Amino acid sequence: MTEPTTPLRRAWLWVTAAYLFQSIPAAVRDEALPVALKNSGYADKDITQAVAYLGLIFGFKILLAPMVAAFRPRGFILVSELAISALLGGLALQVAAEHPSSPAIIACLILLSFVAAAHDFALDGYFVSALDDRSRATHSALLNFASKLGMVLAGPGLIWLAGRIMEYGPQSTDAWSWALIAAAALALFAALANALGLRAEPAQVTDGRTVSERFQDMWSGLSALFRDPRLLAVLGLILFYRASEIHMARILPLFATSSTPGGLALGNETYAIMRIATAVLGLALGGIVGSQVVARLGLGRSLLPLGIAMHLPLAAIAWLAADGSHNLWLIGTVFFVEYLAYGAGLCALILAMMKLASGPGAAVRYAALSTFALLANYLPGLWAGHLSDRLGYAHYFLFALSLSIPGILSAWFAKRHFPDA
Repeated sequence: MTEPTTPLRRAWLWVTAAYLFQSIPAAVRDEALPVALKNSGYADKDITQAVAYLGLIFGFKILLAPMVAAFRPRGFILVSELAISALLGGLALQVAAEHPSSPAIIACLILLSFVAAAHDFALDGYFVSALDDRSRATHSALLNFASKLGMVLAGPGLIWLAGRIMEYGPQSTDAWSWALIAAAALALFAALANALGLRAEPAQVTDGRTVSERFQDMWSGLSALFRDPRLLAVLGLILFYRASEIHMARILPLFATSSTPGGLALGNETYAIMRIATAVLGLALGGIVGSQVVARLGLGRSLLPLGIAMHLPLAAIAWLAADGSHNLWLIGTVFFVEYLAYGAGLCALILAMMKLASGPGAAVRYAALSTFALLANYLPGLWAGHLSDRLGYAHYFLFALSLSIPGILSAWFAKRHFPDA
């Protein structure tokens, strides 16, 4: 009698599918939604506030950790993916309705952020626990590729698709409804591929501790973080190091697609193609440049030069708004240099966060720092649109550039805390 064979693991499949899926709700919220609302005639201040509120909901995912841990990880991941796919489909139907219900649309968006937050925490935890060190290293490049691909397909990809549909006559609401249906179909396909990959994974038992015990463990990890003397320096980096870039990023899609004075008046398709060509490539190359600089100089000595380089391209963005130039090659070059510099600076920030989080309770410590980073990323949206409406795009970008002062000071203060990094 032969022994039953263990199914061949397909980690490559579920890592690709799950992390492609993970990026879809984020791309819809952060990239497609602002352009969709701009196409529908909403003011910049309303758009940036809507994205900020949804992002802040997502930012509190660490508080879901003790409750998410009570479920079997694979089942929870797949059920949440099906729920997200259904919410995207429901959102598409609401947008296409003859009399769209604003409360229903808002409810779908809120639920989408909430379920996506729980899914992301469960998936990241499963990736760490299900794979050993060697497997994680082997699949990390695949994880990054899948995340980038999902961001492209569900962000610029949806913007391009909606613009393409509008060229054939449908109004913006109908075009975006079809684009959301495409996003729901992509999400469902990724969920099914993920289910196929996870099917071959060995079973994992649920966490037998009570919710109270899991909260106590989480608090123990956070207490260690709060006692770390480097925390203040890293919080300064999180809040200020990329404040200029964050304020610029909240407005850039609106500035690029706006036909009002100061806007670049790019069509959806043009902006989407430019976004893919400049942002994806620029951020990827910037990450490589940043990692090489840190490897050669060390983290402490890299923070200041990378911080200065990260802020310089904002002057060119402000010049584009003041000059009114619509030369696509010039705009593309400015965008590419800006994303390249930001990618390099962001690499230094992430490495500083990882350095602080390393050690006992690293997962909780890094999750806490990531939560602070998410809050720093989305809070400016509460006032960014209002300021850009009031100041105009050119003066708003100059204001964003002025935030480089506390950003560079935060790098100068933090570098002494990483002398050997």
